[in-house]
Order: sequence, then structure tokens, then C-alpha cells
Amino acid sequence: MRYQSMSSQAKGRYLAEHPHCMLCPGAAVVVDHDHATGLVRGALCRRCNATLGSLEAALRLPERGFQTLAGDLHRALRRDAMITVGGFRRELDYLGLSEADYLARLRRVHDRLVVPYVYWAGVTATPLGRRTEWTKSGPLPDEAEAERLLARLLTRPAPPPHRWVALAWEPDDRVNSPVPRGLITHHATEGAGDAHRALRGVIDMSPHEAKCRDFVELAVPVLLSRELTPEEIRAAHGGSVARLPRSRDALRGLIGTQYGAKWLDLAVRIAVDDLRTEPADPRWATFGKARWNWRELLRHWQAQGPR
Repeated sequence: MRYQSMSSQAKGRYLAEHPHCMLCPGAAVVVDHDHATGLVRGALCRRCNATLGSLEAALRLPERGFQTLAGDLHRALRRDAMITVGGFRRELDYLGLSEADYLARLRRVHDRLVVPYVYWAGVTATPLGRRTEWTKSGPLPDEAEAERLLARLLTRPAPPPHRWVALAWEPDDRVNSPVPRGLITHHATEGAGDAHRALRGVIDMSPHEAKCRDFVELAVPVLLSRELTPEEIRAAHGGSVARLPRSRDALRGLIGTQYGAKWLDLAVRIAVDDLRTEPADPRWATFGKARWNWRELLRHWQAQGPR
């Protein structure tokens, strides 16, 4: 079955037929496919889908920078020369790769990242992004020269007063990139973050902090609104719970105050189930849509009053 030929209805039917993630006890919300062949491989939860995508991304040169996990693997390889990916055995089995095969392919990509460049940009009110205008130096002769330039940019008291600085290892393909690409390590002068927030005129929370706040305010009340089964608790907590909670307070403590994707999956399913007697709302007509619009869904659930 080709992913590109599947309609949204077909994807919904596939997920209904395959409700469980193929890599963990969580609920499947994504139809996974091989990006090289376009063929559907299975159904995954968001976390496993993201992990799998990063593991695959590490095996090809990126147009810009590596995804987080992919970059971490290449940074570890550059730092330690030898790494292990045994912790991803389930994902590698799913991809049909042995650990040795994966590491060999990873190293082939890594061995092409041989040319160091250093980029820098002045801190402004605009966050780093595609519109950032970088100045760069390179190709530099070796890592030592790149590190010396990096140190000068981070410590020399010259205008602009604060800088974003990036060290990038790029392939030797003669591409004159205006932005960092390849294996990137980001740095900043001391106080750059505070300066950026001051320029914006607001000391605001990070996207992750905002997500954690909304999770606590919106999802946790839903999770505490009914008695959860041991299976639901184990799946939402990642499969390992030393002692099942016996009270609301104990369950509240287990859930914690950090955003939890699997706990949120469960909260969304509970809310959709509670609202099933209402006229259908297209924003949560399927689990995938409900998960995407989780804030609106859970606010609507709260507005309906206690259950």
C-alpha cells in the first residue's frame, strides 16, 4: 500500500484496524511509511514515529541541520569515535537493520561531514529561523582553527554586543550555503538569551514550558476525572510502574507536571469518549484530528462541566 495514495479516510481506517503502536504499548496515531519507497510500514504513536524519523534522518545528509536525535548521534560519533545504538533495538528491527548495519551507514554519512565553518549573527528581537542573516567564515583549515574562531566570537567584547554562533561540519561539495547546515552545534555569548527577550519586550516562557502548563491545566483534570485501568496507566506511563496509584493524589503525583505525550493521548481519548453524545465536531472527528487540536478539545471538555 502506498502512503501517497491514501486518503484521510483510508488513513483513519488503517489506524482503526491497527490501534496499537508497533513499537510500544501506546496508541497508534500515525501511519508510518518508508520515505524511499512510499510503502506503508505500520502504525505508530507520535513519540515512536519521531524517534524513527530521526534515526532514519541520521542516515542521509540534511539540506540544513540534522533533527535533534540524528544530530546527537553524529555529535557522539565525532566526540567518541565509537558509539552504540543498542537502546534502539526495536526501532532497528522494525527498519530491518542490524546494529552493525546501522552504524556502518551512519559512519558513511558522518565521514562526508569534513569541512568546518563558523557562522554568527547578532541577537535581535526576531528568534533564530529561516530569516536570520548569518555571517560566516570558512571553509576553515581544521577543527583547531574553527575552535579558536568560535572562542573569539563568544568572548571578544566587540559589536554586536550579543551573538548567536554556530559551528557547522559540512560536506565538501563546494556549496556556498547562506545558513549553517550539516552537523551544527549552536552557541551564544553570555546573556544572549536575556538580551533577546528584552528586545522582544516580554519575558515569556519557552514553547516547552507553555506546553507543560497547558498539559497540567487541561489534560490532568481529564485524567483525574475517572478511574483509570492498570493497563491504561502502564501504557501512558511508558509500561513500567513500580506501584500502581491507589488514590487521586497518588495518580496526580505519577502524572507529574511535565508534558507527557502518552498521558495526553489517553486524556484525548477520554474527552472524545465523554463528548460522543454531542453533535460531531469536525475538529475531533478522528483521533488524529482530536490529538492535533487537543487544547481546543480539552477546553471544550472542561466547559461542559464535571462528569
